[in-house]
Amino acid sequence: MAMGAANLMTPAERRAHRLTQVRRLRRILPIAAIALLAICLLQVVVGGFSRSAPEAAQADVARMLSPRFSGRAPDGRRFAITGASGVRSAADLNQIDIAAPVLTLQDGERTQRMTARTGVYDEAAHTLRLVGEVEIDTGGRVQLSAREAVVDTRTGAISGQQGLRAQVGSRQVEAESFSTDEDGDRIILKGGVRGRLEAPR
Repeated sequence: MAMGAANLMTPAERRAHRLTQVRRLRRILPIAAIALLAICLLQVVVGGFSRSAPEAAQADVARMLSPRFSGRAPDGRRFAITGASGVRSAADLNQIDIAAPVLTLQDGERTQRMTARTGVYDEAAHTLRLVGEVEIDTGGRVQLSAREAVVDTRTGAISGQQGLRAQVGSRQVEAESFSTDEDGDRIILKGGVRGRLEAPR
């Protein structure tokens, strides 16, 4: 029907019809080109964000499952740090946050073991900061517990500013801050020191 109608048009009508179609196409084509360009740009931007987001997240942290760090001091003292999981920060690669850390210090036949809820290990400073329900088995007669403690993995020295409870046999001593020597036998208590001595039964 359309071909029949076109055949019935005069040459002048056909020219006018073609000019109308050309003018219509001149209006439609630029709009279609702009729309296609906008779609292409949107795809490039969205694709760039989707690729960069995982890369940025990966750059922020390096996650570890069952991390383990170990070493030996010049005097032969050995240490090992383990945990349930760990996160190394991209801001400071020496800092590792450890969940449920366990520190073992071995000095000859003497072994000290320390646990806590969380910990931060500084590889450059050779220190482990324990936080929350800190339990310290000095490998001797002294058993320590604290809210927070800092351990030098090279020397075995321990210090803290968040409360200490020391159990020595039937004697119990509490203090606000403390420090110990390498062997854990000599403990310096400061601030609010109080003790309890239970008589033998």
